[in-house]
Amino acid sequence: MRLHIITSPYYAANSLVIIPQPLEGTAPHAVVVDPSAGILPQLKATLEREGAVLAAVLLTHGHPDHVWDCARVASWGPAEKQVPVWIPGPDRYRLVDPAAYVNNMPAGIELDEWACPDDLRDFPAGSCELIPSLWMKMLPAPGHTEGSALFLAHSDLDVYADGQLIASSELPIPWALSGDVIFSGSVGRTDLPGGDETQMRHSLRTISHAVDPRTLLFPGHGPATTLQAEIDTNPYVTRARRIG
Repeated sequence: MRLHIITSPYYAANSLVIIPQPLEGTAPHAVVVDPSAGILPQLKATLEREGAVLAAVLLTHGHPDHVWDCARVASWGPAEKQVPVWIPGPDRYRLVDPAAYVNNMPAGIELDEWACPDDLRDFPAGSCELIPSLWMKMLPAPGHTEGSALFLAHSDLDVYADGQLIASSELPIPWALSGDVIFSGSVGRTDLPGGDETQMRHSLRTISHAVDPRTLLFPGHGPATTLQAEIDTNPYVTRARRIG
């Protein structure tokens, strides 16, 4: 499994390109996660460099810095057909007009007009083969938004940032997309529409007790971390484990 991290100028949101090892005799398929604004050339170049066919887009939640170019990216499917765009069901309503649910939009970045994807789908419950050879399980974690979630996986993993290999494991390891639920040393804000501080505490408590602490977390902003590191040092997780 190869995972590329591409950081957007839009609030430094992390977009990801995930490419599982293809089945013998088949072309590699890819999923793009949280296609933010301002990085379409980098996303396309990564797919071309990998020789990968775009098969799906995954949105960890519905905030504009994580979804803005999802329809444009989805149009890169085979024969220019739109691939499915998956999102946690409770955040689906946000895709009508993502900018309506934040207090302000960024200055100093050019945003194309919002376009809602043609094939928008709720991410299913339980384990799901999102694209060939990529199994993920959604763990709902409301608090930042109603639909915020972690997406859990288990595989070998090569991690790239700016095209450079930064981490590698030949053995299967647990890893997760943590969106804006957990960051390194912090968590997603809860003061925007749909946020809830009490729900965030409950989500953090559940995650810290139910998810393998060895899990490598890829957050929506900032560097990768591990759940164990956040249990040990993140004050928000500490508080959630203490008072729930």
